Amino acid sequence: MHFFVNGQEIDITLEGEKTVGEVLRSFEETAAENKCATIGIKIDGKEISADEFDDAAAQDLKDETLVELTTVSEEAVAEAFKDSAAEISATADNLLELPALFQSGSDSKAKASIARLADALDKFCHVTAVSALFPEKFGKISVEGKSLSEFFADFMPIFNDLNGAMENGDTVLLGDLAEYEISPRLKALADAVREL
Repeated sequence: MHFFVNGQEIDITLEGEKTVGEVLRSFEETAAENKCATIGIKIDGKEISADEFDDAAAQDLKDETLVELTTVSEEAVAEAFKDSAAEISATADNLLELPALFQSGSDSKAKASIARLADALDKFCHVTAVSALFPEKFGKISVEGKSLSEFFADFMPIFNDLNGAMENGDTVLLGDLAEYEISPRLKALADAVREL
């Protein structure tokens, strides 16, 4: 069997494991002890989805079996949150300039700031999804006394208003939303994540 973790071949000694699933269970125990989690599995070059896992795990081990795992560590997630907090904070500062950009006719720069907002939140949501693998460390993030899901549930109507203002070309509303609604919330989100 050939066993790779994050692109590196690992020498492992089998201790009676006969199936792919037994090897994966043994690996998961070791990974958990080291505050790591598996986020991707390939068997013999094929990505294994959650629906296919049971069948893949039942496969017998052979000399030529190729197992490739992608893992993430709690430390890497914490670092990604730190980077995301910096990006969100910078985006919040950027949004404060939106009204002036629209007033000066710099619409392309203003739209770039809004696109940056979408990118920053997309990255944050990705990190948040991965952080769910480490609930003890990241499960209690709160922003202004709200869980992340409550925070974003309250935030969504503002994004809907922002989208409507963009579709209608209402630069005054765009500027107001950016300055008074979105930027302060982004700052609060960045501060909450920094506390990790």
